[in-house]
Amino acid sequence: MRGGVLVIAATAVLLLAACGSGGGGSTSARLTASQYKAELVKVKAQAAAAQAGVAQGLQAKSVHELQARLDAFAATVQHIGDDVAKLNPPANAEAANTELANGLHETARATRAASASIAGLHTAKAAISYLEHSIANAKGAHQVDDALAKLNKLGYTTSS
Repeated sequence: MRGGVLVIAATAVLLLAACGSGGGGSTSARLTASQYKAELVKVKAQAAAAQAGVAQGLQAKSVHELQARLDAFAATVQHIGDDVAKLNPPANAEAANTELANGLHETARATRAASASIAGLHTAKAAISYLEHSIANAKGAHQVDDALAKLNKLGYTTSS
């Protein structure tokens, strides 16, 4: 695999490697370091489920099935980004948290755009090939990677 599908999948893998999937919701009080780490661990679970679903799209038998996988992934990543954006992290993690939320939102946007781009293709094979050669989510993947590297350096995530 290359290109767009890889970059979209890589974003989910980066999340899996470094944190988790957020169920947090808005909090008015600033989270402690351990509370913030716990929220990031939740992000990991949701990211794992999203990654598994989009990976199954590579076995899709129709363009419609592939689009459904991409759309589900986009919706989940959008939700995760929304949850991350609602967190009130420790002060030293604010910028990285914002960058992570922005990267997740960009990944969701790019995934929705990729899904729309394959709508006119006639076979799943052609659609997968198109996605493999696309650089659809380079920006979102870079933002997520950069944010997770910063959070790792600050001790909020791990690289394994």
